[in-house]
Amino acid sequence: MNSKLNIKENRITEDFSCQNTDLCRDAILSYCSSYLFADNEFRYEKDFYGRRIRPHIAKFLDFSVPANLDEIKTYKVFAANRILFAMNEVDFLMLPTTKFNPEDFKERYSGEKSAQAYLAMPFLEKYLFDFLDKEILISQNWSEVSVYKYFMSFIQEASEIKDLPSAEAIRNSKNPEAAAKDWLVQLAPDFLIESSPMARYTSGNYGELASSLFKVIIDELGYGEHEKKHSSLYQQTMISANLDPEPHKYWQYYLNGSLLLANYYNCITRNKCNFFKYLGAIFLAETSFIKSCEVWKKVLKQAIPNLDVKYFNEHCHIDVDHSRMVLESLVLPAIRKYGDFAACEIVKGFEQAKFIGNIAEEDFVKQIQWKDKSDNNKELHNQIFTKVKSQFEKGNIDMAFLDEPINELSITHSHDGDELCHIVSGEMEFLNGFKQSTILKEGDGIVIERNRLHGALINSENCEYEIYSIGDIKKWT
Repeated sequence: MNSKLNIKENRITEDFSCQNTDLCRDAILSYCSSYLFADNEFRYEKDFYGRRIRPHIAKFLDFSVPANLDEIKTYKVFAANRILFAMNEVDFLMLPTTKFNPEDFKERYSGEKSAQAYLAMPFLEKYLFDFLDKEILISQNWSEVSVYKYFMSFIQEASEIKDLPSAEAIRNSKNPEAAAKDWLVQLAPDFLIESSPMARYTSGNYGELASSLFKVIIDELGYGEHEKKHSSLYQQTMISANLDPEPHKYWQYYLNGSLLLANYYNCITRNKCNFFKYLGAIFLAETSFIKSCEVWKKVLKQAIPNLDVKYFNEHCHIDVDHSRMVLESLVLPAIRKYGDFAACEIVKGFEQAKFIGNIAEEDFVKQIQWKDKSDNNKELHNQIFTKVKSQFEKGNIDMAFLDEPINELSITHSHDGDELCHIVSGEMEFLNGFKQSTILKEGDGIVIERNRLHGALINSENCEYEIYSIGDIKKWT
């Protein structure tokens, strides 16, 4: 062996890949160990750099075996999504417009935190996205011609969209205004920092493709005019809905699917091996947004009449050009120059982004339906509580007893099975999700559906309550 390369005896750790579970786990736990990420009593993020990722729970979670599709809705995946999203932000400079805390700033962007994040991000991405290679199988026979035909057919298909599951959920909700605001919050992980993941590809040296992509990026950035920047337009949308435009004020109300989608686009921009996948994914986004924004604009305006919809108008207009630009100046030239490999990767990114986008939209729809059933779920508690209590006393199901003081906030989370919450004494504001609460007093309770975002805020001097793990609610009705 060449002695100049024989430095192995000086190494303590040989494997710096995402296969080194112990090293990556240490990086995750070290990263999570920050006062900015810890639980507190505030309903929304009090600190500009605050991202409550429940670090006290992280040490009990094992991310070493990649999640499969059936596990994508679980709490462990949700926790990984929160941690990974917070880690991705080490790449994006954010400064508050009002009060600035230098200590928080230094903590958020410290070299140590960045090193931990860069080590752990590939590990968490493998855990979250490995299932895509099993669920989406791409033929190796893609060419410039076949990709062009396939993408042109998608342009036609996308142009015929009349409605979307998310829009239908808002329209049919018992409280369309609250549902509309919830959707605006779900779009915020991407829209409030729009173009930031994409801008990772502004650096480097990759010829005309770089210049073509920059034309899209500069549009997103408003050609240097701050008020025309897409994220600025979206901030105005949120302000007009009486929502706080600070990123990410409503952190604990981001759904698992919303974070999964944002993390996917971060994954395919941060890791340059995914460049060609990104071309397929950005074609999907730029093309589908033409009609999606038109549909969203209409339903959101119906629910919130004073809503500023310039953001959506802009995308209905500019994405017609972006779709064409991405296809003609990025997708097809990339295939001509880099061959079948590029073609297959582009189609793979297109299909993966579509798949995860559907997961995110389905998650939102189910959350709105769950929120709308809050009264039903409260009544369902009354119907089954005696039976549930009896089964617990027989040792057939588990129960956790909690006694919490006033203003104690249980940060939003989810469960992997259906649960029943019963109030023994005191009063709780049960958080069904963004802008939806159910007041529970002594003797009250509620059924908590699996995988649904929820939390709790104690309103009385103290509140004693029980959480029963009931498995599948269908067994009890």
